[in-house]
Amino acid sequence: MFKFNQLSTAIALAGALSLLPAGAVLASPDDDDDSDEKSYVLQGNCAQLPADRTTEFHGNPATSNLNLAMAGNQWVVFDHFMQAFNELRATTDPEVDLTAIGNQPRTFAGLQNKGADYFIELIPPGQERNQIKSGCMLLGNEDDRNFLPTSIQVDFDVFTSTNFPLMRDLAANGFVTEAVPYIRNQLTLMTDESNSSGIGTGVDGTIDATLDLLDPSIRVSEVDHINEGVHRGINNMYRRMDEYTRLNGTAAEVAALDTLLAAVATPQPGSPAATRTGVTTDFNLATNVQCHYTGHASIADGTLRMCEFAILNKANTHETRVHHVETPSRILAGDSDVGPVWVSELQLAVNNGDAVGGFQPIDAVNKPVVYSVAFLATMRGKHKRLARQWVDFLHSPEGVQVYVDGGFTALTGTEQGERYSFDADGNLVIEQFTP
Repeated sequence: MFKFNQLSTAIALAGALSLLPAGAVLASPDDDDDSDEKSYVLQGNCAQLPADRTTEFHGNPATSNLNLAMAGNQWVVFDHFMQAFNELRATTDPEVDLTAIGNQPRTFAGLQNKGADYFIELIPPGQERNQIKSGCMLLGNEDDRNFLPTSIQVDFDVFTSTNFPLMRDLAANGFVTEAVPYIRNQLTLMTDESNSSGIGTGVDGTIDATLDLLDPSIRVSEVDHINEGVHRGINNMYRRMDEYTRLNGTAAEVAALDTLLAAVATPQPGSPAATRTGVTTDFNLATNVQCHYTGHASIADGTLRMCEFAILNKANTHETRVHHVETPSRILAGDSDVGPVWVSELQLAVNNGDAVGGFQPIDAVNKPVVYSVAFLATMRGKHKRLARQWVDFLHSPEGVQVYVDGGFTALTGTEQGERYSFDADGNLVIEQFTP
């Protein structure tokens, strides 16, 4: 059971660090405390990941001095971020290898150098949460040919997530005591450079985009709703787009929305929903609670609602397995017209010179996502000092700028962090504060 303790004023954390703006401090570990006392118990089956996602694993946990479990969509800036962190390390340690991050030949000796002494995972944070709790990750288990899957065991030092429920779950199991925001991101609808399909080009762009996504002539590259954690944010955006259209659209626009949803109320032949096997998802919009209204003040119960499953029920939708790779490539190849991605992923494609563009629904339906960072109870020994230095840099103006250059946005100063403890009955107490 969770208990919330909402604080109305900011709480200054002890031990403010020199690189951080005043107040924006994550409580730091004690460098000298390497006791064997543990607040956590490793539990559950190993986390599981398809073998082709090993491209998101970097370094060697056996020789690492810093183990980072990072919400996956940060991969678009992470080489630049770690290079900048190495440059910071080099200011006080001349042994740091400034060429350790990047594309160059590797040797065993080179991988032992300071500046290459990291293990980093950039995958959906829900899978990282499961890995932290169990202490292990299996790779290749989804493919019958990989009958002896690779197993990775690692004690992570730092965890970042785009949602607090994952932090709360780790806190309830003794892995986390505090989580502090550090950056924001937002979704967008990627199109080709000229937006030749006219996504969101109507009088009200958000209403027009809503109808476009359901239009049978528009080919959507939609996120894997099983393995890609971003699907939840996309689903919530779609649901708010539907509500916005119904509350602000004309009678004709609402009627068009109803007609389009009726056509995808159940999976169309050849759609991802009709062809994907091995999932228990309810693709019937009338019975999936995400896809119809109940208890709304002005919209009738049972009214169908645009959700991710409505898009997956379309015959010409493509369901990705690695959306940030497949969606840009499909749009560039002319195989898809539009697909939801993070703004940072669109920015990366633009920075790379790709002929893509995008339409971004208004903030009221496309709410920014706040990333938070936490030290983990699995952090031990000499890892503590480097982890604290790394989190300092994450919050510093220099670190934030790396993210902003990659399409993320800086905090507004109103975002709240969470501190965790337990009451006398063993219930998790959540104390919210503004750093």
